[in-house]
Amino acid sequence: MGSIQFITDQDIIKSFCTDASDYQGHAEALVRPTSLAEVIEVVKEANSKKISITPIGNRSSLTGSAAPSGGWILDTSQMNKIIDINHQEKFALSEPGIMLSDFKRRVLDEELFYAPDPTSEKECFFGGSIATNASGSRTFKYGSTRKYVRALEVVLASGEVLNLKRPSIEKNTFGYIPFQNMVDLFVGSEGTLGVITKTEVDLIKKPENFFGGLIFFSHLNEALDFVVSIRKELLNNSPIITPRAVELFDHHGLNIICPESPFKIPTEAKAAIFFEQEYTSSFEDILNNWLSFLERSKALLETTVIAKQPKQQDDLRRLRHKVPSHLFEEGSNYVKEGGGKVSTDWSVPINRIHEIINYAETLAKEAKIDEPVIYGHIGNGHPHYNFIAKNSIEKAQILEVVNKTCQRAVSVGGTIAAEHGIGKIKKDFIKYYYPKPILNAMEALKHSLDPNGIMSPGNIF
Repeated sequence: MGSIQFITDQDIIKSFCTDASDYQGHAEALVRPTSLAEVIEVVKEANSKKISITPIGNRSSLTGSAAPSGGWILDTSQMNKIIDINHQEKFALSEPGIMLSDFKRRVLDEELFYAPDPTSEKECFFGGSIATNASGSRTFKYGSTRKYVRALEVVLASGEVLNLKRPSIEKNTFGYIPFQNMVDLFVGSEGTLGVITKTEVDLIKKPENFFGGLIFFSHLNEALDFVVSIRKELLNNSPIITPRAVELFDHHGLNIICPESPFKIPTEAKAAIFFEQEYTSSFEDILNNWLSFLERSKALLETTVIAKQPKQQDDLRRLRHKVPSHLFEEGSNYVKEGGGKVSTDWSVPINRIHEIINYAETLAKEAKIDEPVIYGHIGNGHPHYNFIAKNSIEKAQILEVVNKTCQRAVSVGGTIAAEHGIGKIKKDFIKYYYPKPILNAMEALKHSLDPNGIMSPGNIF
């Protein structure tokens, strides 16, 4: 394939055959294209020989989606240029292989703002965040990645290039609704429909100011009540608070961050809510709004942390990110014994959050497994449950609890995968959410765009 970097050394390839989920894959070659033309050449060659291709970014996936099931790994790391940052129309056009945090920093340098903020932004590529429809703590205000994608360049399994744009018209009744916006077919498709080679995303004006906060509660249910009250407040015509992030720490999470926290964590605290609030007028006015709102809750008001300075804000976000990184490290100690970290990704309507958390707690007690660490995007009805299995027996017990919890989440109007996608690890759960005829239609779409089934086999289906 001409000058395209094509590696068959298994010592090198093995280090690219897993992702952050520790799912183990295998491959025959690692291919590193540097341009659209080279991607087309690689894909055409693979399709003609019916060799599978797994496009990868920086392999921060938690679902095994970046772990190949044989064939070739298509590494996008050599395609890492930001092609354009347009101030007038507020968009950026970029190749997939740039680190998301670097992309966001370049945008900020231009006094613009790219809103999606996955926890893994310092470990994931821009393209990977598009392919998984990544989200993060600021999803509470800004929504997930999909909302910001306005155009895509995609190489199909045949080598054909699609240039897709999000419609700008206000009305459309032409064809089935899921196909009226073809961009959305590929955002979150986890490499199963094609290789995303360029993405154009909407930018917004850089927020003028924000502050962070950490609010402590003596009971988890009180923290949940507080989140429900925030959502109700936002339904008011003139809400007094408008947070961009609302995140949970349970008591295990507080124990994890306590040794490194520059802020005092009260001993009586059994849960905490981390928030961020943007403001354009008086800091004192919006802070007083928050304090007034807190006075109506059961928060441990006197211990509330307010972070106005950049150093304090960075400290709070570092503590938020400490929880998953700590659990990754702890779980990795048990992988050889068949254990490891098991995390959930379900989400439910906020008015069912107490019910589903109590149900999950009951299941864990009945199974006599260790309590999970509960943290994350509670403002969206989306807490992460992280279990640590010490061996394969414990892992099987935990997976049974997770299975039942996911079924209950769907039954109350929720979803199984709110953030991390399906990949290979969660594909057995897909039947709980999609009726069989709809699953058949999704598989038919996959077959239509990839008749030889070469694109990321094992993901989703």
